[in-house]
Amino acid sequence: MIKIRKGLFTVCLFLLTPFIFSDSIFGKNSDYKVSTPKYDVLMEMNVKIPMRDGIKLAIDIFRPSAEGKFPVILVRTPYGSEIAKYSDKGKYFARRGYVYTVQDCRGKHDSEGDWDGQRSETKDGYDTLNWLGTQPWSSGSVGMMGASYLGLVQWQVSFTQNPYLKALVPMVAPVTLNNVPYECLGASKSPLGLSWLVTTDGRINQNVDAYDWEKIFWHLPLFELPELLGRNIPFWEKSLRLKRGFWEEYLLSAAEGKWTEKIEQKTEYENLYEKVQVPIMQITGWFDGSSGISLYNYNQVKRMSKNEIGKNNQRIIIGPWSHFFNVSSTVGSINFGENSVIDLDNMVLRWFDKWLKDIPNGIEKEAPLFLFLMGKNEWREVTEWPLPNTKYVSYYLHSSGSANSLNGSGKLSIEVPDNELPDTYIYDPADPTPAITDGENMTLAASGPEDIRHIENREDVLTYTSPILKKDLEVTGDVSFTLYVSTSAPETDFIVRLLDVHPNGKSYSVYCTYTGGMSTRCVQSYEDGPNGEKILKLESGLMPTSQLFLAGHRIRIDICSAAFPLVRNLNTGKDYARGTEINVANQVIYHDHKYASHIVLPVVPPQK
Repeated sequence: MIKIRKGLFTVCLFLLTPFIFSDSIFGKNSDYKVSTPKYDVLMEMNVKIPMRDGIKLAIDIFRPSAEGKFPVILVRTPYGSEIAKYSDKGKYFARRGYVYTVQDCRGKHDSEGDWDGQRSETKDGYDTLNWLGTQPWSSGSVGMMGASYLGLVQWQVSFTQNPYLKALVPMVAPVTLNNVPYECLGASKSPLGLSWLVTTDGRINQNVDAYDWEKIFWHLPLFELPELLGRNIPFWEKSLRLKRGFWEEYLLSAAEGKWTEKIEQKTEYENLYEKVQVPIMQITGWFDGSSGISLYNYNQVKRMSKNEIGKNNQRIIIGPWSHFFNVSSTVGSINFGENSVIDLDNMVLRWFDKWLKDIPNGIEKEAPLFLFLMGKNEWREVTEWPLPNTKYVSYYLHSSGSANSLNGSGKLSIEVPDNELPDTYIYDPADPTPAITDGENMTLAASGPEDIRHIENREDVLTYTSPILKKDLEVTGDVSFTLYVSTSAPETDFIVRLLDVHPNGKSYSVYCTYTGGMSTRCVQSYEDGPNGEKILKLESGLMPTSQLFLAGHRIRIDICSAAFPLVRNLNTGKDYARGTEINVANQVIYHDHKYASHIVLPVVPPQK
């Protein structure tokens, strides 16, 4: 039995070199200018702002108790503006010469109207910016900040070209501005977003602790899960058939008011990055599912924006963090050192000082990417992504035909295989391989790196491990894989993980682990194998990372077909939402000279 644990909710030298390690980028040993606290704070709570349709949204205002006009910071949330942290942040920024505002989204808490997900976030955000930009205490420059959904609503107005919007700071924001093709990823058909849909199913936040999630996620068919919870959530069944990411589909469904109908691709939706014209500083973590999304958004704005300020002033900070970012030096089971927790308030303040107050602090001249190199446990300034001089190195799978579990013969090396027997394992959806971190809140399930040897000891997990490294090896960038497989199932999933094996044998993931798979349903062509089987070629990207594999460590690849309750393919090829039938699959991984399965690592050479 798989137990679901509680509590898991829980100027510049870079112009001369591709990157530098730095102690100064977060404020140490630096003489840049920054706003200082000098104002008393005036608070105006539950102010009602009219939207274009007459609905009034509630906003709390913290502003300097002084005459004059000040730049404004806007936070928009569906979770309640009365949370204590907003009062603390409001006073922090107001004392430094900003008007800090927190607004309840439409239909939430003190705001009027009906909560309809993201249907009104673009219009409501735009109207709120107009109101804030024209108040007698406003300078007319408005920025936005906030994490997760509070970051998502920023992207919802990023392309509107509102005249008052001058800067954004989305943190661990889980959305892009176009249709990322998630159809081929195994995780696309998981109950990943149900707990969030439940949390927001009402005017105030709902109690997700009231449910027996272990029982719920074992239930079939999946479309009945809201009914088990005593709720009516029309979007849930549609989410189980995604061809886009959860949030991209949710955005489109809300905008169109089509919670159950299929929505075709829209050309104008793909071109939204062209309209972005504001500086954006994204903040995320290597162990959050938004890390790849954030880097994608960064490159898309730089590549597609038609505005020079927007194109040339994108920034990312990526730490060794999960969705609960920058709260502790220990993430999961690894301590990344005291400098892994940084003064983000100061970084955000400098960002707004530049773009809302026009203080010449030089932040726009600094490297656009601040990345934490795990293993070395140091911050680095980077000029572009992927990193310059990156070499993409293939590491091939090897075995004598028995790579099952830690006791198998699986090996990993840069040598191309010759004639080798394939590896096989049985994937039974009734006894699925568990997820590495299996919290009750499925949207936040990846808590960080954990020792997963208890999972690798299962016979339905293939492990391939390199020899002990004689010298350090840096892997920074997007990881990808190519697998040659066959299966007895009409449709199934294969999940690939990259791990760092420590000298004591403990095995830790080096990126967010609840993504990283591919479904066979996306492969249309195949070759006939020697025994009549269909050999499929699966190619896909994994999550990005920045990991220094230290000398004395080993590199490991794990392959399995489930990460329950996040991913569990029933192996039938039938409707995933309404299916109840389970099919046990015989899975085969080929690694010979013709079918050389491998993973591609972005290796960064040592700096001279």
